[in-house]
Parts: sequence; structure tokens; C-alpha cells
Amino acid sequence: MDQKIKEALYESLQMASPSGSEEQVTSLFTKVISPFVDDVYTDVNGNCIAHKKGSGTKIMFMAHADEIGLMISYIDDRGFLYFKEIGGIDTNLLPGQRVNIMGQQGLVTGVIGKKPIHLQDKSENSKQLEPEDLWIDIAAKDKADAQSKVQIGDVATLQGNPVQLNDTLLLSKSLDDKIGLAVLMGLAQNLQSLQTDKDIYLVASVQEELGARGAKMITEAIRPDIGIAIDVTHATDYPTMSPAKDGDISLGKGAVIPMGPNMSKGINQQLISMAKSNGIPYQIEAIARPTGTDAREIQVAGTGIRTGLISIPCRYMHTPSEVVSLADADSAIALLSAYLHT
Repeated sequence: MDQKIKEALYESLQMASPSGSEEQVTSLFTKVISPFVDDVYTDVNGNCIAHKKGSGTKIMFMAHADEIGLMISYIDDRGFLYFKEIGGIDTNLLPGQRVNIMGQQGLVTGVIGKKPIHLQDKSENSKQLEPEDLWIDIAAKDKADAQSKVQIGDVATLQGNPVQLNDTLLLSKSLDDKIGLAVLMGLAQNLQSLQTDKDIYLVASVQEELGARGAKMITEAIRPDIGIAIDVTHATDYPTMSPAKDGDISLGKGAVIPMGPNMSKGINQQLISMAKSNGIPYQIEAIARPTGTDAREIQVAGTGIRTGLISIPCRYMHTPSEVVSLADADSAIALLSAYLHT
């Protein structure tokens, strides 16, 4: 991965962008991508759109800027904070996690608390945790002290700064889907050398984790001929995963081309053909229903859009320690760049 794109990826991973509060990340996206396109703008709901003008087929590439998070819903008399989930979170992973709350006067650090295992009875020890079983401790003296820093409705993200595990594997929070944004930035960088007449839109969408709401809005506004989403998918190359049940997807073996009713057969055939002819590693995944990505809403926008999806394998999705291979992101950039020649 180009060093500037990698640096932008690392910077984005250290930003907080829970669904509905993506502004920091879309501002970075605008800064990085502006030199390679003709125009960058943001719509009323926060989707960030970069446009490289052309006279040919209108193609939209999309990755989402938001991440899972928490929203403060109640502050008790002792100053402990209670919360609701933003997006799909395994609450059993939350106890002991450090959080950054986006307070009115800046970030507030806290830790998610839970009754200690030593004091639990058997029923408590074996139950699936609910948000109301947990709280956030910000070391407030009382309710008034907490309210001086945090308000009901403030949002938070889990801490999990990026760590390079080896030459290619990266561990961090919110790689879902900031690795997809890095792919978009790398594709934009390549537009300078690509000779294509296509009318290209690169979109950092919002609120994907709440049902791909941003994708629906902006696809209906742009009305592309083709829409291709870039997101993560579950790697299955670690314990407890079953290739027979979950598919055979590994880190480091290339970007994934999902097959299924949510994706247009013609686009998939072109992507596979480009991968083969250019020696780009790729993997195939079967998804027999609408995907949990922006592609789901792209396909059914307006009177329907020809849709594709490129996925980056990811271990431990929706945790503070997601793991991806930068080599897979590079293969996605190469594949999408080749696709623009079709």
C-alpha cells in the first residue's frame, strides 16, 4: 500500500466515527482524495462524494465511513453512565473495554464496568449480557460532575489503536470499513494514470452500520449505471470457523468477490476476468441472500442498479481488535483499477 494512503488509514483508525458522527473521517477522506478528482462535496446527511468527470458509463464506488459505537442514555446519581448500542455489538466483549466519549468539550475517557466474576452467582455468570448490565465509569464524583463532561445523547467508540502485527497484518478497531475507505483512496490515486472515459464517483457513505441508510440516500441522488461497494467480510481461517458452513476465506489470499443475488452476474464475470488476466489474487464467497453491506441498498435504489461488491477478509469483526491483511487491500485496489479498463 502506498505510504500516504497507509498513513491516512492509520489516521482514520484513530478517529471516532460512530454512525451519525462521521465528520472527522469524511473530512480526512476529502483532504486525501481531492487532488485526484474534479470535485468533492458532502450531502445533507454527511455522505462524502468525490467526482472524477467523464463522458462514459457512470460508475459509483462506495465504502462506509461509520463504525459501531455507543450512545449515552442515562446518568445515575453516582455519575455512572448507561448506554445503548450503535450497530451490532457483542455485549459480552464489552466489560473492561476503554471508551472515548465524544463530549461537548472534547473526548472523555472511560471504562465499561460489570459486576466482578467473584461476586456473581451461577445464573449471572452464564447469561448473555445486556446493555443494562453494564455501565461506563468516567471517574465522576456524582451526577453533576458527570454532566459537566457528558450529556445524554453523546456517542462513544471503543479504544483500539492500530498495531502492525507483521509485514502485512494490521490490528485495529473500525477496520470495518476504514480499510474500504483506504481502497477508495488508493483507487483515486490510480485515476491519474488510468486512461478511461468513465464518469466516476467515489463515496464515503454514512450510517451503514444502521442498515446502509447513507447508501440508499446517495445512490438515488447519483443514479449510477453501476454501483460497487467495498467492505469487509468474515475470514474463516481461525479456530471455531467452518469452511463448509462459513466459506473458505483467508487473510492474505486476495480480495473477495462475493457471488449471489445481491450482485450482478455480469459485473462479477468482469471482475473475475480482470483478476485472472492481470494476475491479481482473489477469492470467491457465496452469499445466498442480500448482503449486510451498502450493496444491499445500492441494488434496489430507484428502478434498480447493476451492483458489485468487493470484500476484504477480516478476523474478529465488530470488536476493538479486527485484523486484516494490507495485501488484500492492495489486491482490491488493483482489481478495481483494472475493472475501470473494461
